[in-house]
Amino acid sequence: MPELHARLLEDVLALGSPYPLVLTGGYAVQAHQLVDRPSQDLDVATQNPAPMADIAHYLVDGLTRLGWRAETIEVSPLSARFLVTDPDSGQECEVDILKEVFWHPTVPTSYGPVLSEQDVIGTKVRAIAERGAARDLIDVYAASHRWTTTDLEEFGRRHARPDTLFGPAELQARLAGADWIDDTEFAAYGLDEQTIDDLRTWARDWSDAMARRAAAENAYGKESGEAGSVQEDPYDRFDPDEYEN
Repeated sequence: MPELHARLLEDVLALGSPYPLVLTGGYAVQAHQLVDRPSQDLDVATQNPAPMADIAHYLVDGLTRLGWRAETIEVSPLSARFLVTDPDSGQECEVDILKEVFWHPTVPTSYGPVLSEQDVIGTKVRAIAERGAARDLIDVYAASHRWTTTDLEEFGRRHARPDTLFGPAELQARLAGADWIDDTEFAAYGLDEQTIDDLRTWARDWSDAMARRAAAENAYGKESGEAGSVQEDPYDRFDPDEYEN
């Protein structure tokens, strides 16, 4: 972790202790020794029901008092983003705060408290379905060496958000899209040609398996006189009042 990120993370976690905040995102993936790739920003998570605007204001105000220049970029009920600048060097780092459900206990690491491996992976599977970025595919591909695709899908469902669309169809489409991501995007994170090919094969196999499963479920639904099999909506467990802003 670069020195700037390390100093900033220490201050963010200390200031956020009343909530508390824990590390998630790319550095959390590193903390669980899944990958060793560069990360451009800091991501922290909380399951505290306090309004996100209050949490963000508290952190920005605290960082400013500590000598950082902090500017809020955006705030929503479940997330906030702000830009932090070191006044001496002029170096910048974005910080994201996310509301998450902690399905497992957090893990103490040299970086500080970190979201559990299962929860971190779940947020990354969700990220594949939402945006399909190279870094998300890299992280989940690494996790696939420890967990089955059934596990990965369940972790993702647990972290589905009510304000975005997450489901098998979205995940399947994003996995299929790995073939269209330029090699340079993967290479920027240190992947060589063979690893890129292996990742694409993994994503394609998973996508194809999901497509076959969906076709079989649809065929079964037609044979049984149903419009389709009924699946649990991952939002059923979500209580919007808990995160009311």
